[in-house]
Amino acid sequence: MGSYENIVKIEEMRRKTDDGDYLSAQKILDTMSHKKVKNLADLGLMADIYTNNERYDEAMELLLRIYQKTKTRKIIFQMIEISIKNNKPEDAEQYLTEYVKIAPKDFYKYIFRFRIGKLKQEPFETLIETLESLKEEEYLEKWGYELAKLYYKAGREEDCIRECSDIILWFGEGTYVEKAKLLKAYYSGETGKDEMLEELKRRAAGEKRKDIPEPTEEVSEEEHKEIVTDLEQDSIFDNEYSVIDTESEYSIDNLKQDVENILTEDAEGVSAVACEPSVIMSEQELAEREVEETIYKLLVEEEMGEEDKWLKDQSNELGLDLENIFCDFLHVKQVKKQLVESLEIIIKEPSQSIQMMITGSKKSGKTALAKDLTIFFNKIGRLKTTRIAKINADKLNHVDLMAKKATLKDCCFIIEDASELKKSTIDKLLDLIQYFHGDIIVILEDEKKNMNKLFRECPKLMDLIKNRIHLPEYTTEDLLGFSEAYAARKDFDAIP
Repeated sequence: MGSYENIVKIEEMRRKTDDGDYLSAQKILDTMSHKKVKNLADLGLMADIYTNNERYDEAMELLLRIYQKTKTRKIIFQMIEISIKNNKPEDAEQYLTEYVKIAPKDFYKYIFRFRIGKLKQEPFETLIETLESLKEEEYLEKWGYELAKLYYKAGREEDCIRECSDIILWFGEGTYVEKAKLLKAYYSGETGKDEMLEELKRRAAGEKRKDIPEPTEEVSEEEHKEIVTDLEQDSIFDNEYSVIDTESEYSIDNLKQDVENILTEDAEGVSAVACEPSVIMSEQELAEREVEETIYKLLVEEEMGEEDKWLKDQSNELGLDLENIFCDFLHVKQVKKQLVESLEIIIKEPSQSIQMMITGSKKSGKTALAKDLTIFFNKIGRLKTTRIAKINADKLNHVDLMAKKATLKDCCFIIEDASELKKSTIDKLLDLIQYFHGDIIVILEDEKKNMNKLFRECPKLMDLIKNRIHLPEYTTEDLLGFSEAYAARKDFDAIP
């Protein structure tokens, strides 16, 4: 590739990143050779693109090249950041040591130290000491609130109240101030337990569900309750593929009823083993427990990534447990991000037929992911069955597709080694897709380089299949995650 062509591509990538379109910039970058790029600013741009697409190893490779030339604080800062995102605390610690030598007075060393410690699952007290050191040098509301949360988790009630008071005093208003007020109000008793519980539920739930109608003049309160109940029941699917999370937040009356049920079990002929007075909680104790659990749940949710939040919100919206359906793959960050993007496209465009491509090396789990997607398609009503028809492209080249259309209707059609499809077969496949008007889902599987070659030879297929997921080379941690997911599915204890 000539230098002029490189210059053109780099400028195009720069325009894409300026617009925030890192995915398109990545597609351009994938066509380039790093070795031919010498300009440090260009290498920095490429590293930024890799980082935003969570291809951290490739980003680190470029940053190391830059750091060998410059030894600047900015680059070592990025290297620490990427090591943390890439779940490599040992590398991050090594670069942090170098960073402190270059910038010994920079308070950000404490933030990095805290994030590394969190990654290593260090004890609360160790993390607290780090953030207390940060507070002495620079008081930032985000990290002050993080410190208050740690006090809360460590059971240090007075310290939590004091830290919340400091946040409110120093910063006055804003998101973290409001959260600090909430924690302080709970611990100091400034707000009644019932009020606190309602406030926590409101914050945890976010906006009201759009599918639940509000009471109107034409609908009485009782009728409104019946409508809500019917909607909630309709959203629950009972099937062998997906374990639906039907657990909802208890009201105080429900909790009281549970206690009464325990007390009356002996009358049903069941041995009442744990009915000593100390076990039976008062209404106030039950309320306090619920507030504690709800606060902790809220704090955990704050630490969720954007993809996790999206999965949770959509699970609630659809009445499905998406994390359970796709649990085998969600521990791999690159896959989770792509999967969320793909599901978002499918949910937003319900009227279009679905054609997808899953790329990856042999035994990377392409077909396993396709099966999970089939279950998802069925649950959201995009596919009437969970049937899968799977065939190798070479064999498909010798099959009359239209003659088999009755068999393929309402199923997920998986084509392995799809790059081997002949042009005539592709034409027949496109005709089949058009014939069914959405009553079939087609998933192509192959290695990425092979599919790129096919797309160059058949541009109309490339234009059709925009929804793509690439399964990367897995790390040791990824493989361990697969083992844990498998164990969880089989109801075994996860590997510690």
